Amino acid sequence: MKVNSIVIKLTYPILLLALIAAGAGLFWPRPGSPSEFITLRGETFELFGRGLYRYDTVSYATQAIGQDAATLLVGIPLLLIGLILARKGSLRGELLLTGGLGYMLYTYASYSFLSAYNEFFLVYVALFSLSLFAFILSLARMNTDRVSRSVSGGMPRRGIAVFLLLFAAFLTLAWLGRIIPPLLAGTPPVGLEAYTTLVIQVLDLGIIVPVSIITAILLWQKKPWGYTLTSVLLVKALMMGAALIAMIISMALAGVELSIMESVIFACISLASMTFCLLLFRNITE
Repeated sequence: MKVNSIVIKLTYPILLLALIAAGAGLFWPRPGSPSEFITLRGETFELFGRGLYRYDTVSYATQAIGQDAATLLVGIPLLLIGLILARKGSLRGELLLTGGLGYMLYTYASYSFLSAYNEFFLVYVALFSLSLFAFILSLARMNTDRVSRSVSGGMPRRGIAVFLLLFAAFLTLAWLGRIIPPLLAGTPPVGLEAYTTLVIQVLDLGIIVPVSIITAILLWQKKPWGYTLTSVLLVKALMMGAALIAMIISMALAGVELSIMESVIFACISLASMTFCLLLFRNITE
């Protein structure tokens, strides 16, 4: 079954706009230097001061630059490959396309709600909207029975289910560990910096964690939707894993202070996501 023509038409502008937005994040010609900024809570942070992310903190700007690099080198190429294969009726292509759209949705939702206002604000909004509707339409059209029938017995089903549960548990503990103690103490949490709320934690705790748990349960029970959601989630995780590794490298090169433990765990999760995704796709028969 070939992918919905509306999804195809929505994916073309997503590819183009993502290419422009990510390229601008890396190469925007706006020289400058870091400057200090006093937040609403009286804390002082350093703004990046140059390029597209000049009004963002150094920590966020270096993460965004790392993610832009991953989007250019991994996200866009894989989404394009998924689109080409999906147009030919390939199940792998359809799963790759849907997972890639999920990555674009998560990425540009965070840019739309978190990045300091800049020249690409409307581009972020357009990418968020296009990705949202393309992802919904692509997922809704997915033939879950076909997906479950196409996965061979060699797929490490229980291993992936356990990994998804551990991933959800880690995110929950990591983010609540950052949020609850400062909440009780009446102090700003780590990572809030110059921003007004924790957008990434909203997306992770409100969407990624519940989806991971539900997917793990459905996969453990061998439900068709379990195989489908697992495929889509692992593709998204593969792309996001590449982005996380790029963020860590970008922050380290910029001299941003990192939590070594969190960085190592996120890197391991990213590598595990990539491994499971590759194993899954190897065990899909067209």
